Amino acid sequence: MKILVTNDDGVHSPALVYLRDELEQFGDVTIVAPEREASASSHAITVHHPLRLYECTLFDGSRGWAVSGTPADSVVLGILKFGTPDLIISGINPGANLGDDVTYSGTVGAAFEAALYDINAIAVSVIDVEEPDYAEAARQTADVVRMSEQLPNPFLLNVNIPPHHNGKRRITTLGRRLWSNNVQERIDPRNKPYYWISGEPKETYDEGTDIHATNHGFISVTPLKLDLTDSLMIERLRTLLE
Repeated sequence: MKILVTNDDGVHSPALVYLRDELEQFGDVTIVAPEREASASSHAITVHHPLRLYECTLFDGSRGWAVSGTPADSVVLGILKFGTPDLIISGINPGANLGDDVTYSGTVGAAFEAALYDINAIAVSVIDVEEPDYAEAARQTADVVRMSEQLPNPFLLNVNIPPHHNGKRRITTLGRRLWSNNVQERIDPRNKPYYWISGEPKETYDEGTDIHATNHGFISVTPLKLDLTDSLMIERLRTLLE
């Protein structure tokens, strides 16, 4: 199996090394990731200036490839440079990508870019931000890869691993995780305003969702797809507009 690994935390993240070492049991693994952190970049690609792809030193001293762009750019250039892989894994992200987070997430955005190429993709996140256990998350990712070999192609999975999980997985839907925006206006030393956008998530805990599962100690595996069409609204719109 040929595997491309990327992330949105940058090519120097130790998570990439843990993930590569665990995935090498399946075949050839190549790391292509942004040269710097690109969290919350969603599915953005770079179109207004040129991109650079260059070899670099990873966390453990081994070699990988850095891209002067977004996670989705890394997928595009990784495919161009190394050919089409059998699987693209994006992660391991330190912090949840649950529910509505997927619309902001660069981790999930890279997986969506893979899906545009009809390439199997898995986005992986650990919910523990302070002390993420990347070694354990990499082992759990390998288990999902092993399981996914039985799935029809192409597939797109979003995996979230809670701290102190119970070792069991739940297949889930996306929950609701809206953020209460808290925009702070501050004044810089030159007396000009600048802004910080922050906030806290407002979660719903419906059973069967990724949020409910991870809150109860389960690893959530959520199948995603590119089609954003509201199928239930189609007939209603036809009666009104056609």
